[in-house]
Amino acid sequence: MDWLISIDVFHLGDWIIAQSPTPTPLPTPAKNVNDIELLKSQLEFLKATNGQLSESFNKFVGAMQFTLVVFAFLGGFLAYVFGKNLDDAKKIASQVIRQEIDNKVADLVKSEVATVTRTLQRERVIASTVVDYYLPSNDLETNDCKLLQKRGFQKVRFWNQRRQPKNPIGDVFILDLINSNLLSGQEFAGLSDTDATNKREEKVKEQVDFVLNWLEKATVLVIYVKGRYREIDNLATRVDYYYVSANAPVSLMGIVTDSAYVAHGEKN
Repeated sequence: MDWLISIDVFHLGDWIIAQSPTPTPLPTPAKNVNDIELLKSQLEFLKATNGQLSESFNKFVGAMQFTLVVFAFLGGFLAYVFGKNLDDAKKIASQVIRQEIDNKVADLVKSEVATVTRTLQRERVIASTVVDYYLPSNDLETNDCKLLQKRGFQKVRFWNQRRQPKNPIGDVFILDLINSNLLSGQEFAGLSDTDATNKREEKVKEQVDFVLNWLEKATVLVIYVKGRYREIDNLATRVDYYYVSANAPVSLMGIVTDSAYVAHGEKN
C-alpha cells in the first residue's frame, strides 16, 4: 500500500492520459469491453484494499483484546497477591501484638510473683521470730505489746519487774522506757533542767546495762523511749550488740519487724 502514497493525485489524470494509446476508431462494442475490464480491475483493487484494511483492523482489535486480557490477568494476580499479603500482614500483626501482650503479662506476673515471694519470705521470718517485751515496772501488759502480738510473730512474751525474762531470750528484746514512767514522776520535781537531764541519762544507762545481761549476741535490742539520750547515742562505743531506738507505736512496729530480719540473718 506504500506505493499509493507516492502517486500525485493532481497528476493522475495526466498520467492516465499519457499512458493511454492514441485513440483510433474502434467499434462501439470493443470500447464497452475495455470499459468493463477497467471497472473490473478497479473493483478488484478496491476489494483487495478493503480486505487488507479489514485484516489490519482485525489484527488491531485482536491485539487490543489480548492486551486487555493480559492487564486483567495481571490486575487479578496483583489483587490476589496484595490481598494475600494483607491477610498475612494482619496475621503477623496479630501475632506480634499477642506476643507483646504475653510478654507484658509474663513480666507483670513474674514481678508480682517475685513481690509475693519476698512478702512470704518476710512473713516467714516474722512467723519464726520470738519477741521479749520488758516493762521495768509492775504495770500490766501495755497496748503496744498487744499490738505487736497481732503482727504475727511466733511469740511476743511480756515481762515486768515482778515477772522478769527467762532464758533463752528471744530474737528481739524490747526495753519499754515510755510506759514505765521511769523517766518522769515526782523524783524529777524541783530539779533543774540540767540535773533532771543527768538523772534521766543515769536511769537509761542503768536499765540498758541491766537488760544487756540477759541478751545473747544475736539478739537485737530495741529501746522504746521518747527523746534523745547520750547514753543511747554512745552505746556502740562500749557494747557489741545490735540495738536501735523507737519513740512511737508505729515506729516501734516497723523497727521490731526490721530487727527480726537482722536477727534472722545473724542466726542463719
